[in-house]
Amino acid sequence: MKLMPFLMGSLVAAGCAAVEPFDAPYALVEVGPISAARKELPVIVNAIDGDYLLNPRSGPIKPGKHQLEIQFSTRDGAYWKRKKLVDLDAKPCTRYRIVAQYTNLTNVDWAPVIYPEPIGECVAKFQVGG
Repeated sequence: MKLMPFLMGSLVAAGCAAVEPFDAPYALVEVGPISAARKELPVIVNAIDGDYLLNPRSGPIKPGKHQLEIQFSTRDGAYWKRKKLVDLDAKPCTRYRIVAQYTNLTNVDWAPVIYPEPIGECVAKFQVGG
């Protein structure tokens, strides 16, 4: 029984020493907003590097090259016309908002548009340009 407090203390110390996803420069992939003026609608980010997402917000990813599987979030048209693979070279401390810019909703004619923006707290913490 005297060993239990020592064991619990060791587990707590090990948990505190674990690496957090925000302990190094990171990038974020998010769904962008609707814009009627620019003819943009949200997309669904299905997967990053083949790992399927359960949450529309990806969480932090490491800077570098990634492949995103995105889907235009309209119910019209064939499935294969709504899905695209996009290559992204993620920069440190940068948020990427992705939207579908459409020209025709009847025939599901669209192209992905990615808007990068710096993540202020990441830039301040790691002194990295976003």
